[in-house]
Amino acid sequence: MRGRSAIWRPLADQYGLLALVLLVSISVANAISPGILSLTNFSAMTTFGVEIGLLAFGETVIILGGGGGIDLSVGSMFAVSQVVVAVLVQQGADIWLGIAAGIASGVIMGSINGWLVTRVRIPAIITTLATMYAYSGTALLLTNGIDISNFPAAFNVFGQGMVLGLPFQFVAVYVPVAIILWFVLTKTLYGYRLYLTGTNQTAAILSGIDIHRVRMGAYVLTGLLCSLAGIIDASRLATARPDAGLSANLEAITIAVLGGTSIFGGRGTIGGTIMATLVITLLGYSFSLANINSVIETGTVGLILIAVVLGQHFVRRWTAAVSPRRS
Repeated sequence: MRGRSAIWRPLADQYGLLALVLLVSISVANAISPGILSLTNFSAMTTFGVEIGLLAFGETVIILGGGGGIDLSVGSMFAVSQVVVAVLVQQGADIWLGIAAGIASGVIMGSINGWLVTRVRIPAIITTLATMYAYSGTALLLTNGIDISNFPAAFNVFGQGMVLGLPFQFVAVYVPVAIILWFVLTKTLYGYRLYLTGTNQTAAILSGIDIHRVRMGAYVLTGLLCSLAGIIDASRLATARPDAGLSANLEAITIAVLGGTSIFGGRGTIGGTIMATLVITLLGYSFSLANINSVIETGTVGLILIAVVLGQHFVRRWTAAVSPRRS
C-alpha cells in the first residue's frame, strides 16, 4: 500500500496534477492544430493569455483571503479602465496622463469593492455582482456604447510591441507582475497575513491581524491588475470597447480554481495560476485556430475543471487512506 501511495502522491500536489493536465492539453492541442507549438504560435498565445492571466492573478489573491472573497466585476473594471484612457485621449489629453488615469480608475474601483466588502460588510458575491453592473454601465455611459479608436502610435506598443521575439506585454508586464506577486505572497508579512486570514480568520484576529485591511488590499490590487489588463487590451486592438471583458469574470475565477486556489481561502499559489492560465490559453487558441465552435471550447474547459477538482479530491483521500498511521 505504501508503494501505491508513493506513486499517487505527486498527483495530490497541485503542480503534479496540473503538469499532467498540461501535458494532456498539449497533446490535444497538437492533435487539433498540428504545429501549434511553434515559436510563432507560442508568441501569439502569450499575447492572448496576458490579459486573462492578470485578471486571474487578482482573483487568486482575493480568494486566498477567505471569507467568501470573490470578484465578479473584474471584466467590468477591465472595460472601464481602457475607456477612461480612450475618452481622455480623445479630448486631447497626453497619452501618459490617460494611462495614469486608467490605472487610477482601476485602483478606485477595486477600493470601492474592498470598502463595501470589508467595512460595510456586504457579502463579496453580492457586492461585486452589483458593481459589475455599475461599472459596465459607467463604461457604456462614458462612450455612449461606441468603441473608441485613433490612439497615438506610441500607445500601440503596450499591446503590439515585441521584445526578443515575444510580446511586449508578456515580457514587460506579465512576467514582472508574476514575480512581484510571488515574492509578496511568499516572502512578505502581507503574504503571511493573507494566507493566515484565509486559513483561519479567528487565529488571524487573535494574532493581531487586521483582516479587513488585508482583504481590502487584495481588492485594491485586483483593481490595479484589471486596469493594466484593460489598457493592454485596448492597445492590442487599437480600440477601447465599453463591452470588453464580458466573459472574463467567470474565466478568471475558473483559472484561479483550476490552478489550485481553494474557494474557501488559505490555499493557492501564483505558480498554479500561471500553469492553469497556460492550459486555458493553449486550448482556447488551438480551438480557435482549428475553427471549432466556442461552445465546445467552453464545455471542454468545464470538463477539465471538474476533472481536476475531483482528481485532487480523490487522490488526496487515497494517499491519506494508504499512508501509515503515526502512533
